[in-house]
Amino acid sequence: MKVARMVALMLLFPAVTFGQRGGGGGGRSDRGTKSNFDEMRNENRPTVQLTRGDVEDMNPLHLLLDKRKQLKLTDDQQKKLKEQEIALKEKNQPLFKQLDSLRQALTLRPGVDADMEKARLSIARESFVSVVKTVRDNYAESATGAVSLLDDSQKTIASELFAKLTKDSDEEVQKKLGQGGFGGRDRPPA
Repeated sequence: MKVARMVALMLLFPAVTFGQRGGGGGGRSDRGTKSNFDEMRNENRPTVQLTRGDVEDMNPLHLLLDKRKQLKLTDDQQKKLKEQEIALKEKNQPLFKQLDSLRQALTLRPGVDADMEKARLSIARESFVSVVKTVRDNYAESATGAVSLLDDSQKTIASELFAKLTKDSDEEVQKKLGQGGFGGRDRPPA
């Protein structure tokens, strides 16, 4: 019985090892069919790295509610800010759906004429930037309304928070949209 196992192992061992190497084809490791997985992954990746979550993080009302202890917000102020934030989210909801669709449109399609693809991506990118600008304009408008709920000491702190948010948001847009962010046009505040 042991001899039969040994014979079977000696016969199967070369077959298994050659199968893992790609067959006994003279030691060739590349048969001209090498896959480029990095390229395949990049083909299905949007050309813009700015995500819906990145834009949602630019919400100044959310920032105020996060910093409620630092601002010493009253319960009434928190309630009003939450109501404003809900209204803002409803206002921006269709814009965020557009962002999601445009991110999909900004995905490279292999096998398409290069000039047509470049034109399509350019148009989609302009639309994407326009929607981001509209969302940020809505954020700026909501920040103005929120400041009216604050007292003077809270306004000072909120102003500093908004300045940092605007700076960070501008950097995020610049980095993730690349090539000029908003294309040299006026940047909206956070």
